[in-house]
Amino acid sequence: MEFFNSVNFKFIFIFIVTLKLLLESYLVFRNISSIKRNKERIPSRFKDIVTSQEYSRAVNYNISKLRFQIVSSFTSSALLLLITLGGLLSLLTKIATETTSSNVIGAILLGVLFIIFSEIVGMPFSIYSIFFLEAKYGFNKTTVKTFILDTIKQFILSVVLISIIFSIIVIIIQYFVSFWWLYAFIAVFIFQVILFFVYPTLIAPLFNKFEDLSDERFKEPIEKLLEKVEFESKGLLVMNASLRSTHGNAFFTGFGKNKRIVFFDTLLKTITPNEMEAILGHELGHSKLGHIREGFVITTLFSFFSFYILGWVFSSDNFFTAHGLTELTIFSKILMFYLVASSYVFFIRPVSSYLSRKREFQADDFSLKYTNAEHMISGLLKLSKDNASNLTPDPMYSGYYYSHPPIAERIKSLEEKF
Repeated sequence: MEFFNSVNFKFIFIFIVTLKLLLESYLVFRNISSIKRNKERIPSRFKDIVTSQEYSRAVNYNISKLRFQIVSSFTSSALLLLITLGGLLSLLTKIATETTSSNVIGAILLGVLFIIFSEIVGMPFSIYSIFFLEAKYGFNKTTVKTFILDTIKQFILSVVLISIIFSIIVIIIQYFVSFWWLYAFIAVFIFQVILFFVYPTLIAPLFNKFEDLSDERFKEPIEKLLEKVEFESKGLLVMNASLRSTHGNAFFTGFGKNKRIVFFDTLLKTITPNEMEAILGHELGHSKLGHIREGFVITTLFSFFSFYILGWVFSSDNFFTAHGLTELTIFSKILMFYLVASSYVFFIRPVSSYLSRKREFQADDFSLKYTNAEHMISGLLKLSKDNASNLTPDPMYSGYYYSHPPIAERIKSLEEKF
């Protein structure tokens, strides 16, 4: 452990947090500048579908979101330093250890205290985002009652999940001295797989209602497409997304033979059956091309690597005390490690964003084999309009953050192929 004793972790951590904040701010300001430079002229490809008033609304909406992102970033950085170097995690750990002598119960209690703290500091930001920012531009449909119920459900679910995960890891560390991190990884991996299977039927219905797609205008072409691409689905479902927002989307849920296709009810109100078929063809592409499996493998490997690093630094008190932790327990070390790691992970985001955008282009190409490119383009145009998407993002910002290519790039790629 000589290495850990010789490294100034405190200095490195402050440097990383500061660098992350500066980079985030720089990218956001670049994106705001890009939007402002183009605010007077609608991009030519969108002139036929977006009015001047709608474009102005999208410009103001995206600038407002970016400014809110800056405030959130500064607040998150300050809170991270407060929790770590400021000693808040040590205080919460002390409360937990003085309440019980059991490592497992102490771990659960610390997790609950941390969730409560996170909910308290995050609440004003959630309220502003939903009831002010989204509402100002006509997107919010969430009532106060729905918001309160969502908050309570999310809190209970978070407590249950973190209690299970913390308990598993603490018990494994207590009983396995060598390679405990490997056993912990395997246990958490199995738990995550179980969650994948139970999410569609047990967790998702806690927050939304799901009904079978009954509109034959959409159902018939979708079923034909599924047969054409030889895709087995456990159901075509419509989710009451309009309960909270006017934004539209579609996605897969479930795993293996338990896959379901879910459409936002807001999406069905804005696009035609042909456009829906093309958009679904894109989603099917992700499955048939192995993107979902690939993403799962990458996530698993990343989880394995994080557990390996945790196992490596776990026995070094210097690593944790340098980051402000004075109450050294099994569970406080685990929580501190992942809090610190979150800042480092930010710098590999461009890699995951690039790989994600690459898969999006591949899924578009897959859709073109079975559906009409013009329908895909018109569907994407409607989605970008209805969601008030940023039509002129800064290339550096989109390259760093965007999991999907900018809408103009996707349309250009589609036009070149038909």
